[in-house]
Amino acid sequence: MMQPTGNIEAGHIHLDSSFVIIFSRSKGMRRLALEQLRNYELAEDEFYWAYLQRIAAQNREFLEEVGLEHSDIDDLLDREVRPHCHVRSKGAFIAINVFNELPKQESGDMDCAQIWVDSKRLICIWHDPLDVFQNLVRGFQSHVPPSSTAEFWARLVLAIADRAEEMMEALQDRIDHLEDVVLETGDHPWESELAQVRRLATIIRRSMLVHLDILRNFEIENFDWVDRINKRRVREAGDRALRIAEEMDAIRERAEIVHDQIMYKRSENINRYMLMMAAIAVVFLPLTFITGLLGINVGGIPGSHDPVAFTVVTGLLVFFGLILFAIVRWFKIF
Repeated sequence: MMQPTGNIEAGHIHLDSSFVIIFSRSKGMRRLALEQLRNYELAEDEFYWAYLQRIAAQNREFLEEVGLEHSDIDDLLDREVRPHCHVRSKGAFIAINVFNELPKQESGDMDCAQIWVDSKRLICIWHDPLDVFQNLVRGFQSHVPPSSTAEFWARLVLAIADRAEEMMEALQDRIDHLEDVVLETGDHPWESELAQVRRLATIIRRSMLVHLDILRNFEIENFDWVDRINKRRVREAGDRALRIAEEMDAIRERAEIVHDQIMYKRSENINRYMLMMAAIAVVFLPLTFITGLLGINVGGIPGSHDPVAFTVVTGLLVFFGLILFAIVRWFKIF
């Protein structure tokens, strides 16, 4: 029988290639190449985590060798799969959306992790490296490695919830800033930023509701290899997903309020400018009428031959304009 490599530390696990990690309560963590697993017999207290790169040519052969059914293999290797939980008699196939850091997800794109989990193995198919697995591995350094696939799965869904909460806090900070800008300073932020916050909140909310549905479907199955503690952890991850979805609703409502405030201020400014134009028209329209009347090219215009008539008429128009301006101010039109 081919022997595995020696124990490894979590810091030596690099998520840039396919590998298998054997977890044992007594022996710790050991790393294997995919071909080494063929002749390795798991002890009673051992399980393994297979981390497979999607583009690897040997994936189907490996999955057939570990004993998965063809339908489950097809689901794992399918490039176009919707998030869901498909329960089998001995395990479950799970396709779940995973976010990376918020700055990397401005377009709202998500990665989908396709996972098979049963009592002795947890198999993940990935296309691009996922930060949530890196955080999970870092957690192995500060905590005891998982003792079962159920605990590994529970830690994974909690790590996904942690990442979603980080994104939620980032969106809350952004909407707080937009509210301060609009409500306190009166400035108009870029509407594209507000629209981006609303779009990301919608995407995260939809993803968390699907996430919640997946966890509930998994939770209601009475797998004998999922103990009470890890059921409670999965339920906690579901509760956090529901809370995040509710927070995303609140962020969208706050974004709507900010948008309404922007529209109100914009409408108020337009009304103020229109009122200003109306006040100007009230002052200058009579003056324009008088000057137009005096400028008609017919005989009989008073003072047409008087050298001081222009000065007198100009003075009268200025005086009349001041009176009209005073009337406008008296009625608080402007």
